[in-house]
Amino acid sequence: MEKVHGRVKIDMLNRHSVRTLWLLVGILMIGVPGCGFIQRDRTPEEVFSLALSGIAGKETLSFEGEAGLRRENSGLFENQFKFEGKLENHDRLTLQTRLPGEVTAVGTGIHTTAVKNNGQPSGFSASFERKQGQWMALSAQHEPLRGSLSRFNPIAQMEKIDKMNKTIQSEYGAGRRTRTLRIELAPEDAKTWAVAQLNDEMNAIRAEYMHKASTVKGARKEKLEKDLDQVWKQGEITMQQMMKQANVQTVYHLTVDRKSSLPLRLSSESQVSYTDNNRKNNKEALVTDVNFKSYQ
Repeated sequence: MEKVHGRVKIDMLNRHSVRTLWLLVGILMIGVPGCGFIQRDRTPEEVFSLALSGIAGKETLSFEGEAGLRRENSGLFENQFKFEGKLENHDRLTLQTRLPGEVTAVGTGIHTTAVKNNGQPSGFSASFERKQGQWMALSAQHEPLRGSLSRFNPIAQMEKIDKMNKTIQSEYGAGRRTRTLRIELAPEDAKTWAVAQLNDEMNAIRAEYMHKASTVKGARKEKLEKDLDQVWKQGEITMQQMMKQANVQTVYHLTVDRKSSLPLRLSSESQVSYTDNNRKNNKEALVTDVNFKSYQ
């Protein structure tokens, strides 16, 4: 009888030890990151914040993208071009475009060609440096479409998105290794940003044409500068009038690597609805798509 009671006590102790062991394992698993079936799934806002922090901490990275302008939901793109960029030393970014035709500042009617004299497609590049949280152009002010090119900096876009009112939702259909967010900017913030970008483009165009006029010699120089200034002012007035009553809707789609939290792809569509001088309703959409690579 003594032996039976002893065996019962031993069995009870063993069962108690096993329960204690499983309890400790459970506590450890909860505390260990990466246990997907226990770890709380991050909110869309947290995913975006981690993606922004991750890209901000990189010394170097590169990306490739393309952009195009679509009018009246026709499905046909105008002014399509590709671009690529490289970040070095954490705060130095170079953007390079390959333009197949001409780029037009939306709604202004002012454009610049990007075709070489031999008829072959050309492009241009610009360098930017991040200073006190702002991306500043390092190229000369008169270089073509310097202001326009800055809007295709995906790092600056993410930093700007972070400061604006927006709604962020998770999208279904992403792979097990990725997560995709749908980010819609508040209409007023989207409009304010669009107007600021158009102003930058107008100023860049003005600087370019005035620089060319300054190289003209003789009596024609003063008249040319005066005419160009008048055309630019009229274009600015026209743009401001159209944008005053315009509606802007901007939506981003951000694909993030689940393991590293780094952005893999950033696409956007910024749709502008406005009435022109002929009281005709117009709708234009700037569409971009960027793929990140080579993080270090």
